[in-house]
Amino acid sequence: MARRPITQIISEVKKVLDRKKELSIKGIAKEIKSQWRTVEKALSTMKEVGLVKERESKHKTGVRERLFSLKK
Repeated sequence: MARRPITQIISEVKKVLDRKKELSIKGIAKEIKSQWRTVEKALSTMKEVGLVKERESKHKTGVRERLFSLKK
């Protein structure tokens, strides 16, 4: 499989968050078929620019998860 540029990954993340409203890193990675590390890098870039916001949530199993959504 060929490598995709980070700009394409960011674009795909934005489209997924447009549709799904709020997802975890793992959820986004599954949707765009990418590694979670790559998605995490894209989200941190998007957060610096001000495109996404992050909130922490506690999963029903007690595990903390980071949820991301687009800023309005």
